[in-house]
Amino acid sequence: MAHCEGISVEKNLLIFLFGILVWFYPLSCWCLNLTALDLRGMHASQSSLYGGYSADLVIDGNSNTYLSGGSCSHTGNDVHSWWKVDLGANHCLGSITLVNRKDCCSERLIGAVVRAGMESDIFNNAACGLPVTSDQASIPGGHIRVVCDPPVIAQYISVDDDVSYLQENWLTLCEVMVEEYSMEECLQTTTTDMSTAAMIGDPSFSISCMFKLMFVDKQITNARPLSVLDMKSMLRCFQRCLRMENECWSFDYVMTSGQCRLYDVKAGDLKADDQPGCLVYAVVRG
Repeated sequence: MAHCEGISVEKNLLIFLFGILVWFYPLSCWCLNLTALDLRGMHASQSSLYGGYSADLVIDGNSNTYLSGGSCSHTGNDVHSWWKVDLGANHCLGSITLVNRKDCCSERLIGAVVRAGMESDIFNNAACGLPVTSDQASIPGGHIRVVCDPPVIAQYISVDDDVSYLQENWLTLCEVMVEEYSMEECLQTTTTDMSTAAMIGDPSFSISCMFKLMFVDKQITNARPLSVLDMKSMLRCFQRCLRMENECWSFDYVMTSGQCRLYDVKAGDLKADDQPGCLVYAVVRG
């Protein structure tokens, strides 16, 4: 299955907003193949256990949507119920599908949030897509597909549900199915290094260029930031850096917290170390 949309729109939007040539290719704008990730045998857990319906039943390859079929998980009525699977290694995730219960109570998935990331503590991982809507949850036995756009490299996938107005937070899942991109395609497509920018060869352009790998867990370590800000998205962090002409040459953005740190370090001097959930970029000005 291919995921390909939006590349010309996004490039034109960035040029219009900033008046510069933007050398920026989000993974969602490339045509790549999604393949099913086999979750069987991976370690699953949940916030509590009801009636013997354990977390591993969600990834047994059986999408029977009747609880009596013995292939659905079921938590207790927890304050904040959740389900989680450890993939055991990094995977580049494109979509996650929840299979809802059919024999009753499908509405219990209203507001459920799918998360994916590097943290075992699921609440430190960013959400993929939007919470499950009432229309999606109203279909008994429905398959609710949540798209991670942009795709995310993750070791943990989770579903959590905390809808207080329902006064019930039982979480039942009959199957979770995951589609991924190959790691090679994922990393190659989200990489633009400085040699690529140099190939443009026209100093009259100002080029904004990703340094290192997008979605790789890195943070800048060899300099103090010019400023530390809270931003709702990486793009806003990028915008702020561009406004600081001849001052900001690089930045990193922490997805889980929204922390944006601006630096005066140029690409050739940039060093980065492992830091989960942190994206590193450099801005090259012609």
